[in-house]
Amino acid sequence: MAATLLLRLFEQYHSCRSEEDHKGAMKTSVKDIKDFYDDPAVVETYRARRAVQPVGSVLHEREVLFLKQAMEGPSIVRVLDLAPGPARLSAELDPPMLGVAMDFSPNMLREARRQTRARGKSWQLVQGDGYRIPFTQESFDLVYSLRFIRRFERPYRDRLYGEIRRVLRPGGRFIMDAQNRAVALPHRMTRGFEKYPVYDELFLRHELLQELEENRFRVIQIEGIMRRFALQFRLNRLRRLRLSGLARFLIRLLEHTKDKNPSTWMVLCQKKEW
Repeated sequence: MAATLLLRLFEQYHSCRSEEDHKGAMKTSVKDIKDFYDDPAVVETYRARRAVQPVGSVLHEREVLFLKQAMEGPSIVRVLDLAPGPARLSAELDPPMLGVAMDFSPNMLREARRQTRARGKSWQLVQGDGYRIPFTQESFDLVYSLRFIRRFERPYRDRLYGEIRRVLRPGGRFIMDAQNRAVALPHRMTRGFEKYPVYDELFLRHELLQELEENRFRVIQIEGIMRRFALQFRLNRLRRLRLSGLARFLIRLLEHTKDKNPSTWMVLCQKKEW
């Protein structure tokens, strides 16, 4: 019993040390992160990586479905896609009366323009900085941003939340994604942290809810996706046997199970007034 407890404490210590060492090696400054995502090589591979892997394609499907459902209804007229990258999501979403996709990276915007035009989507693409969104207050009914806010440390995230609140109308809605630390950290330790060169905040559920509450967002819905990630990631390897279709089917099937400990959360919030 004592030996088991000691082993657990030892593993927890090395888990924390590994995460700290990794964070020290990651790109954490705003400038470094912007430069990384404007790199033409990153732009070229960013969208393709998600489409090639069965697990990535199912994750993408789930994100798109969540966003489509959130954008339904007569009250959602003006939508901002904050940091769309190469339009992985906006190229699959029909914008409402006014749909704006804003990114800092000129190279990402070029690819986003190509993707949205190829699919006949009428998003207005704008270059801008998420820390100084170039729109007046209360300009949008809904702002969504995936794989962006979690790239920054807490003080910078708070600034981004503040800008999002500013451009949302009273009662406006906000969607973001978050990674579950209980699932993502062991996975990254196994794969090797060198595969994750850019800062990525990993949350526990209560930490995520508290952070949003502290930034005056009321969580309306939180939905887990990649609900059996350890198994789904193993199924992903079937692609090596040219069984990507079967892998995708099985991974998708597991998304119908309960989301007790998913790898990713999609969170729909509402702007709170004072």
